[in-house]
Amino acid sequence: MFQGKKVGVALGSGLARGLAHIGVLKVLLDAGIRIDYLAGSSMGSVVAALFACGLKLKLIERLAESIPRRTWMDFTFPRMGLMAGERLEELMQLLTGRRRIEEMELPLAFVAVDLGSGEKVVLRSGPAARAIRASCAIPGMFCPVKIDGKLLVDGGVLDRVPAGVVKEMGADLVIAVDVDSFATEYKINHIFDVLSKTIEIMSREISAAKQQVADVVITPDLSDIAPFHFHRASEIIARGEEAARQALPLLRKLKHG
Repeated sequence: MFQGKKVGVALGSGLARGLAHIGVLKVLLDAGIRIDYLAGSSMGSVVAALFACGLKLKLIERLAESIPRRTWMDFTFPRMGLMAGERLEELMQLLTGRRRIEEMELPLAFVAVDLGSGEKVVLRSGPAARAIRASCAIPGMFCPVKIDGKLLVDGGVLDRVPAGVVKEMGADLVIAVDVDSFATEYKINHIFDVLSKTIEIMSREISAAKQQVADVVITPDLSDIAPFHFHRASEIIARGEEAARQALPLLRKLKHG
């Protein structure tokens, strides 16, 4: 569709709102847009990994609608986080067939943050499930994850929508999917809402500047979706589809640009 241009898609953080990425990918594929590079932060890393390992989007959608939260939530003594994250890693091992990142069908990157140095870490090799767990380790909610001697937490802390990462991977045209930008109208009910909302507020200004490298930014309206509204998966996915359809005219314009 883009006359030889390599397309990179950056999928941002957002917990349940990140399920909108499934709808966006569905529309892009239906429109004949070939994806050459993928990068994900937090929940975006989960969807990116499942897609990159070759799972059909219809299956990913069914998984999103049916997997109960207890499958990946494992509460622990809160030394460094309320949940250990081991169940999430085990689930990702199962769904990705224990593949390494470099074994995926698409060039893939996950974003995390090193607590020691305070710097962004881009993971492009090693066990995919471990990297996903690190990218999803929301501070206070999940325990940090040690990889290569670094203690890593959620990539959304510094790079909520890793558009610059897919650009660095070689993409000529960058599509960023931001599922947090309108998340303002839901009630703050429990500690998970507080923690995720805090990270969202902290990362907003940083992400706004970084997204300038994107050619197209897709922003589903998820203003009434709370971080743990996983029971609304079908609705969230549909909103991702709607936002992606609205972006198609611009994408087609870029085709001829």
